[in-house]
Amino acid sequence: MNEQNALYYEIRQEYSHLTNIYWRPEQHAYSRFDENGDFDHVVSITPEKKKGDVTLVSFKREPLELYLAASNSALIRMFHFELLRRENFTDWPQEPENVIRETNNFFYRQKIDPREAAYTRGIQIIRPRRSKVEIFSSLKGSGSGDKREKHAEFVAYDWRNQCIANISTDPSATTNYFQTQDNSLPFELSPAFFRPDVLLKYKGDSDKYTVEQRAIHCRGAWTLRDYDVNEAGQVHVYIRDLRDLPYQEQVYWQSYNEEPKTDISERAFVNHFKGEPCEPDPLENVLFIMRRWAESDLAWWKLREEGLLERVNTPRTSSRDEWAGAFKGLSKLIIEGFQVKTIRKKLEAMNIAFEEDEKSLTLIGKLLDDKQRLDGLKEVQLIRSKVDAHSRGNTASDLANKALQEHGTYSAHFENVCRAVIGELKLIEQPFREN
Repeated sequence: MNEQNALYYEIRQEYSHLTNIYWRPEQHAYSRFDENGDFDHVVSITPEKKKGDVTLVSFKREPLELYLAASNSALIRMFHFELLRRENFTDWPQEPENVIRETNNFFYRQKIDPREAAYTRGIQIIRPRRSKVEIFSSLKGSGSGDKREKHAEFVAYDWRNQCIANISTDPSATTNYFQTQDNSLPFELSPAFFRPDVLLKYKGDSDKYTVEQRAIHCRGAWTLRDYDVNEAGQVHVYIRDLRDLPYQEQVYWQSYNEEPKTDISERAFVNHFKGEPCEPDPLENVLFIMRRWAESDLAWWKLREEGLLERVNTPRTSSRDEWAGAFKGLSKLIIEGFQVKTIRKKLEAMNIAFEEDEKSLTLIGKLLDDKQRLDGLKEVQLIRSKVDAHSRGNTASDLANKALQEHGTYSAHFENVCRAVIGELKLIEQPFREN
């Protein structure tokens, strides 16, 4: 028992390795992630609520049976019950115990004194309900190929047959460029197209999902590779990559599926089909600089929080909340990383006056030439401070409307601001390089 009076129960290390479980104190359980990235409590602890209560430790049967089969073991349950009239009880009688064998897996010893006391002490051997063959064959990924019983079907562009078609994620429903003889199956690189709102689910739960510019990761479960956005604003994913998702996740994507409005993005075509590098988008260039800063262990800027580099991404929908969230992430990554004390020392060393209440961007601006401005970063901070899920005032609406009027979409506006930020980050580096 630790300082917080929280009980901790040790699990055999061999068992925890096999089942890939870890102690989660907030869950009162040894847990792992299931195929949907949710907590799977393999061993649950139900602690006593008041003194005298029983603390229950319960194991899920399937993982336990896997361990028993792999270790060629059986579960032994020992039990002991006593009944006593304590006011009269002095000692157990000397007569021999009754040994009772109900079955080969259930036997016990018993002694009964009808006047004062009785006890029963025994063992129950619990073997797996399934055979070893059944247990091992049920393992996910055993053998070769895709073992899923269900596969979703998507409206996609069939490159090979030059048509829009319904294509299943079942591996047998598609082929690749090297296996085209005697079949007319669509290529597994046929793209399916989706409304951009499909991404909002993942952007709204940063604990469970990490949304990058070209990939989505679900904690401990799955990764969706190579999604992209075309000129019409549609998200597109290859059938091959949709196949890697759990069936329930495929069904979620299926609900946003639609026919293509235009081709796949130029970046996807150049990278995946021509095999050539493509010009990074504005946010990717910003992130490249920020990674370099993070790796350089700078005195005047620090990465505020692990994972920020992976969580900033371009807004793709008409949702104002998504747009505001993108700027919030950018602000947390860049602006909140500036070390004000170090910047003030730099100003003092250069004999530049400043006020104690001036913030990081204002202080940095004093280090630059009069013609050098930080308009992009100031806009990032303005939107972060004035527009969020709870801001519905005139200022928030004016900023959102202005972004749409000048750029057409939130995505285009965000990318335009990122272009300005790229140059400003390079400007900021200059005075700190000088001795």
